Amino acid sequence: MLHRKYIKCWLLALFATETLCVTYGLKAFPGNPVLTILYLSAGIAIGILLMFFPPLPQQVFPLRTGMTGGQLAKRPPTGFIRELSYQKWVLVCLAALVMYTLTGYWLEDIPIDISYADMLPIIKVMDQRFAAGHWKQVYDIIPEIRGGVRPIYLPAMWLPYTPAVVMNIDMRWITTAGLFISFCVFLFVYRPSTGKEQPFGRNLSFFTAVIAFLLFWWLFSEDMPAFISMSEEGMVVCWYTLLVLALLTENGLLIGIAVSLCLLSRYALVGWAPAYFLYLLLFGRRKQALIFSSTGLACLLFLFIMPFGWPAFTGLLSLPGDYIGFAKTVWARSPEVFIKGLGVAKFFGPGKAGLLHTLLVMLSFGIPILFVFYAYYRSRKRVANHPLSNIPLATLKISVVVFYNFIDVPYLYLFYTSSFISLILVAVAMCTPDDQTISLGSAPAPARFR
Repeated sequence: MLHRKYIKCWLLALFATETLCVTYGLKAFPGNPVLTILYLSAGIAIGILLMFFPPLPQQVFPLRTGMTGGQLAKRPPTGFIRELSYQKWVLVCLAALVMYTLTGYWLEDIPIDISYADMLPIIKVMDQRFAAGHWKQVYDIIPEIRGGVRPIYLPAMWLPYTPAVVMNIDMRWITTAGLFISFCVFLFVYRPSTGKEQPFGRNLSFFTAVIAFLLFWWLFSEDMPAFISMSEEGMVVCWYTLLVLALLTENGLLIGIAVSLCLLSRYALVGWAPAYFLYLLLFGRRKQALIFSSTGLACLLFLFIMPFGWPAFTGLLSLPGDYIGFAKTVWARSPEVFIKGLGVAKFFGPGKAGLLHTLLVMLSFGIPILFVFYAYYRSRKRVANHPLSNIPLATLKISVVVFYNFIDVPYLYLFYTSSFISLILVAVAMCTPDDQTISLGSAPAPARFR
């Protein structure tokens, strides 16, 4: 028997380790390979521990997870709907003010310029073409940037920036808006322990808030990852945060939409999506599998293929084949991207970029599927008194960790998507009562579990 509070301690310690590795630890020890190993190990361990934790959806959406009226009466309110909800609204307002002030500083200090980075200038041209009604030409070559570049960004990444381009305001406000939405999701699921009977839980809740503050403060106060000043990753973080929230609802339609938005912003879910579909089939959720798959295909059709054409879609599908050559180019021009940041690419070097890419593909598809089969095996063999829980959420975390740590070119701003997934999952886990134990022994397991 393992007391739940000890698993909560380990989760919080791993989350703190992961956060420090990608923030101030990286600033203090740039290029230290130990940080890379710690970051990778902590992320995978978070996912594994979540599988031995009680079902997280019950902590946020109890009505959707079969709790009875008596159980609900004994359970404190969740999210904003509670006695101290006004405090969260105050925090939302304060966060908006701080984000507005710090974003304004970076906007004045660093302009959007091709000499700094080409991501936002390329997205701007794509948005201008889209706003002008030239939808079929959005993915045509842009001759005015670096002598002619072909846009490679997926619709859910560049489309949200269209309002800023149309209104002629700085595009990076959209990046800040994405982070603000993610912060609001964190506040929605964060329910700190306040009762005197839960002193241990109060401490864990406090430290969770501290780590969350450090993560947000780092992104807005430090330009080391260039997250606000140069990248478009704010919307990617937003979509992946909303995916975690959708998985907590266990609503097939919402999950299908969220997965589509994630896949149409970054490829990081390319291995998790088929594994999740397999999970639904193996565990008898065929109706949800049908809703999930049909929603995803509909989003792909209406958000990409129909408006921008089949050639644009097939052109982006062929991009992974160019990543090996691109990685070698970055190694020659900017080796500090590999040496001073995270990601295991530093251990491979430019000469083994092809091997790294092969591992990326194999692990991105293989690990999520293996985890699903392992969970199914345990349920069929009834090898555990407490069956594995939170399989989709845990596998999502592990999949994103593996994808970004083995990515061909590990730009630092890419790694914060995984950090926000951890933030939401750990915040929900900290909501659970301390006075319960979790059995890892052997006994018959229920047929249906999460």
